[in-house]
Amino acid sequence: PAVTLAARPLLTRVARPLVVGGAGGAALALTGGASPQTAGALLWLGLRGYLLLLPAVTAVRLWRDGKRRAALTLALAATARRFCDRWWQYLTIPLAAGAVGWVTNKVAVEMIFYPIEYFGVALRRWVNQPLGVVGWQGIVPCKAGVMAERLVDMITTRLLDVQTVFRRLDPHRCADLLAPGVDRIAETVVAEIAPAGAGGAVTAVGTGALRALPASAKEELVHLRHEYVAGLTRDMQQHIDELLDLKDVVVTGMIKEKQLLVDLFQRCGKAELAFLVNSGFGFGVALGVLQMLLWLVYEMPWTLAAGGAVVGYLTNLIALKLIFEPIEPTRIGPFMVQGMFLRRQHEVSAEFADCMTEKLLASETLWDGILTGPGAGKFRELLEARTAAFMGGAAAVLYGGDHPTEFAGGWWRQLERRVSGRVMELLPTELPLIHGYVDDTLGLRETLKVNLRKLSPAEFEQVLHPVFQEDELTLVLVGAVLGLAVGYAQCVWDARDKRLAREAAEAGPAPPETYIGAAAAAAAPAPAA
Repeated sequence: PAVTLAARPLLTRVARPLVVGGAGGAALALTGGASPQTAGALLWLGLRGYLLLLPAVTAVRLWRDGKRRAALTLALAATARRFCDRWWQYLTIPLAAGAVGWVTNKVAVEMIFYPIEYFGVALRRWVNQPLGVVGWQGIVPCKAGVMAERLVDMITTRLLDVQTVFRRLDPHRCADLLAPGVDRIAETVVAEIAPAGAGGAVTAVGTGALRALPASAKEELVHLRHEYVAGLTRDMQQHIDELLDLKDVVVTGMIKEKQLLVDLFQRCGKAELAFLVNSGFGFGVALGVLQMLLWLVYEMPWTLAAGGAVVGYLTNLIALKLIFEPIEPTRIGPFMVQGMFLRRQHEVSAEFADCMTEKLLASETLWDGILTGPGAGKFRELLEARTAAFMGGAAAVLYGGDHPTEFAGGWWRQLERRVSGRVMELLPTELPLIHGYVDDTLGLRETLKVNLRKLSPAEFEQVLHPVFQEDELTLVLVGAVLGLAVGYAQCVWDARDKRLAREAAEAGPAPPETYIGAAAAAAAPAPAA
């Protein structure tokens, strides 16, 4: 009663016209020949508006009069009543928001890495942009070249010194391992340069001649073969910066096989990517609770769609921030806080080193870069010089004299170039003999792991963060658009539910006369035949 008396003036100005209007509309509908159902609907509409406005108007009046506790109590009671009337429908809001958060984050993660190749209609595309007019390519595969260059810059400037690493090779050990391969190459080359049809005979004669040599001469030839490989190894160590372009090796490899870069980021960031997806549900539910409270006090259909867009946007953005921020350990109250990825520096360093050395920085890949990359011409020069020295030394052992080929002139030099070129072609087939030794001795995996762990948090962040930095805005906007779509679906569902409830209320129970007429008809005797 006290509340009603305090709010009576305001109710008189606002709520009473609704009741009067509803009653007047019902009377006009009856006098105009409308059905009783229509008149009842108009009257019910006026009463409903009065009942809805009564708590709100009363709460405002109490607040203005300084009775704020009573105003809040009244407002909360009205809100609770609305919640209890349709609690199951209100609870779907945070659940739907959680689903939106999970789905949008999952889609965002998939869009980072897939599809590997552009999927869609290639009407128009822009350089290093995953989104075309009609289609999409994963951000990482699309920008493989740019991201690979960033990684190599970090590797060559902070993690690896190529010259220092290659000095670990023992030239004599390389020579011992490659000795059987050098012998096979020599037999193949001798058979090929012999006159047509005489290859086998020449090889047999040469083998017989070698067996007939004195022991000292045989030892000299073995030493020449050993020095041939060992000397070439030393030349490579001295000129490794000219022979091996590590940036070209890694960037070319990642562009050619984009899956390598995708695997690298997925393995290094597996915990962060899982958190990005799964956290979407938790953040979505939390934001959905706020959206539900807003819907309780301000039930406008557009708030569901707008809330869905906000949930999709914020769940992506919050998760990304938690992964990489703060960079340095920061104390917040009793807690020490740091980005998830940065806290895993020790673990990620080992995973990164494994990924890089499994193929991209393996011995086979490095040798391929030397033999076919930008430094192949320099390697050919070194190989020709060592081949010429080896052939000259072997001729001196076989034929005697210090310079037995000086009278051969251009023919001998042409033969040296021919033999050197053929060795260049056959060398890759024998290199597997030393791949295991090179991988173990260079120790690239251990070097990368140790040096990665020494990086500062700000430097280490650049291992994975560029994946998200490239198109962070795209990722969060995708979340917002998907959230908007789901929120709009909720809005349509709510409108349909209200429409069905209104139609059921308007239909109402059947009039009494209907039941009386039905009973009389049932009690009447059947007409005579």
